[in-house]
Amino acid sequence: MTDKELRSGEDSMVQKQAGKAVRERQTRFRRISAITSDIAYSCHTRKDGGFSLDWITRAADRITGYSIEEIKAHGSFRFLVIEEDIPLFEKNVIGLAPGSRGSCELRIRHKNGNTVWISSFAECVAAAKIPGRLLYGGLTEITERKQAEDKLQVAQLQWSQFLEVSPDPMWIKDASGRYVAASKSYFHADPSAEGNIIGKTDAECFPPEKAAVYVANDRVAIERGATEGEFTAVGVDGKLRNFLTKKVVLRAPDGSVAGTLGVSRDITDRKKIEEALQDSVDRWRVAIDAISDIVCLISSEHTFLAINEAGVRALNLPRSEIIGRKCYELVHGTTCPIPVCPCSKAIETGLEGSSDYEQGGRFYSLQAWPLKDKSGHVTSLVHIVKDITERKRAEADKEAMQAQLRQSQKMGAIGQLAGGIAHDFNNLLTGILGNIALMRSSLAPADPLLENLNAAETSARQAADLTKGLLTFSRSAMILPVPMNIAAALDVTLTLLKQSLPATMEIVRDHEQTAWNVLLDQSQLTQILLNLAVNARDAMKGKGTLTIRARDETVDAAYVHEHPYARTGEFVHLSVSDTGSGMSAEVMQHLFEPFYTTKPVGSGTGLGLSIVYGAVKQAGGWITAVSMEGVGVTFDIYLPRCLEESIQSVTPSPLPVNAGSGTILVVEDEPIVCAVAQALLSRSGYTVLTAPDGTSALNILREHPVSIGLILLDMTMPGMTTSEVVQAIRALDPKVPILLTSGYTSNDIVRQMLEEGAVQEFLPKPYELHELLEKVQELLHKS
Repeated sequence: MTDKELRSGEDSMVQKQAGKAVRERQTRFRRISAITSDIAYSCHTRKDGGFSLDWITRAADRITGYSIEEIKAHGSFRFLVIEEDIPLFEKNVIGLAPGSRGSCELRIRHKNGNTVWISSFAECVAAAKIPGRLLYGGLTEITERKQAEDKLQVAQLQWSQFLEVSPDPMWIKDASGRYVAASKSYFHADPSAEGNIIGKTDAECFPPEKAAVYVANDRVAIERGATEGEFTAVGVDGKLRNFLTKKVVLRAPDGSVAGTLGVSRDITDRKKIEEALQDSVDRWRVAIDAISDIVCLISSEHTFLAINEAGVRALNLPRSEIIGRKCYELVHGTTCPIPVCPCSKAIETGLEGSSDYEQGGRFYSLQAWPLKDKSGHVTSLVHIVKDITERKRAEADKEAMQAQLRQSQKMGAIGQLAGGIAHDFNNLLTGILGNIALMRSSLAPADPLLENLNAAETSARQAADLTKGLLTFSRSAMILPVPMNIAAALDVTLTLLKQSLPATMEIVRDHEQTAWNVLLDQSQLTQILLNLAVNARDAMKGKGTLTIRARDETVDAAYVHEHPYARTGEFVHLSVSDTGSGMSAEVMQHLFEPFYTTKPVGSGTGLGLSIVYGAVKQAGGWITAVSMEGVGVTFDIYLPRCLEESIQSVTPSPLPVNAGSGTILVVEDEPIVCAVAQALLSRSGYTVLTAPDGTSALNILREHPVSIGLILLDMTMPGMTTSEVVQAIRALDPKVPILLTSGYTSNDIVRQMLEEGAVQEFLPKPYELHELLEKVQELLHKS
């Protein structure tokens, strides 16, 4: 066989092998195209230089929007490629030489007009039976990946820009602890870092002790997912500064650790502010802890934010168990706010709120001041609770004292009115009784008019008793108190009571035989007990028990605190109790007022208890009453102890039968009283001169400087006062006896004038003939 034949056989063998390889490759492409979602194709060149598609996978219509027939009609994908990417397509796909491969990423235009990114790869081989080249290729859509890459690129750009301008030091490390990125401010925070740290570890950038701390913090952040802590470092200014560092773990999509992200913030200024604020808070806490009032700070959600030591003691809980709790839960024991609470009102309205309340016998004042932000919303409030028990008690005491003062003033005014009435009555009664005495002396013993005179005298004396009661109430009656044993005085008075009260009433006497003495007029004690007994008789309707007790008692400050009108010291405590129907609170308010009575018209004068009140006051004591409707009443009388021994009573001597002689000056402004006195004294043998006022009396005294042996002087006249008249008389005649007389006067004034010797005797109106004659004769004999 020739060389030519051999070469021809070898060429044929090569062609057969190449054809076989092409057929095998086509078979593989067809199998792939049946299952792949990407575009696979084959094409060959034509004699005119164009391309003809041999086959293409069905994914082409999904990725391009064109049907396979439309694509085959163009012979290749060149018509789909965007103009700017055609050079890239020609170089890496249709321009390949046989035996070469190419790939690229480019854009095509979808049939709907959208741009689609594809990744293209192609291989060119020599055709066995056809002239030209044979291309096998594939197209994969990468639109989503390219969009993600674009976003990532934008994010990386933004991140790099953020690192450039971030005021806080920031850095990123990979899983091996090498720095991937760092902000410029990182080197301001830690200037100890040497050179560029990117790609280096902490051990390569920092001193060993600092690197160890950083590595340990990274380890904790990886274990916990995040970490936070403070550290100090010397800043670029050479000063020690404070930083707050936070680190978080960066993870890959599969959850593995990809690295760490850290950020530090310079908190030096904030720390200084916090320290100053803490110092201020500490000072504020010390200040409010020293306050005895409860002071607390409460949020707009009713939560305790702060509370002082007084509040901790009041709630009886540790401070840690109070802060953060709801105030209404701890204070009121409720599960929701109380609308009427000042805190609730302050939070709701934004206005200050206050109220008072009583708990456990003590009184408290609640005040709440809202704290607002710039927009006017309530953010919290200051709540103060003040113990006002003492203030309340002081107010109650003041009110009670004011009530006592008003009562005292009212009783004083009524007493003055009663005394004035008594004065006029006594002048009238002096004239009535005097004229009755004159008429009786001129009638025969068997004269039938005597019976009428006696009846008139009885009525007049009853009227005199009534006016005496008025004077006793007004404490203007002239009395002669003496030291007396209370037990003996009660014996005398109880004898009179048993005669005056019905037998159906039981009188129980309960007193100490060793009771202290008191300075008292027997008539005062009689008035006191008799009026109380009569009052009890009416309350018990004639049946019941009247209990009289006397005992020694020392009054202390506690009693005076409850009874401001009382005083401390030693007193005889006399109490009178009945088993009557008692009195209402309304009646108790008017108990000692004269003419006030609950009895029907004509059944009482309303003077009984007012006379008792006046007699007790005149004796230097006080009286109280305790009563409830249906359970009777108890009157408590306190009379001051007298340390002097009691004086035995002396039986008065009978009046002298023979009348005296001499000149008497009667100074009286009431004509009827003046006429009666003149008639009584003239019938007794005395020469009588009269004067209607002080000035006239002084003129008469000047005209008769020697002959006047006694002056009968009324205390209440127009013009000159009693003291002025007495002083003028003493200037003219220092020795002439003066007998004062009055239907209304001050016991103290009379006593003072008697003790000073300005006057020699006192005779209260209405007086009787034998009383006047006895005093006149006594004084004339002394002179």
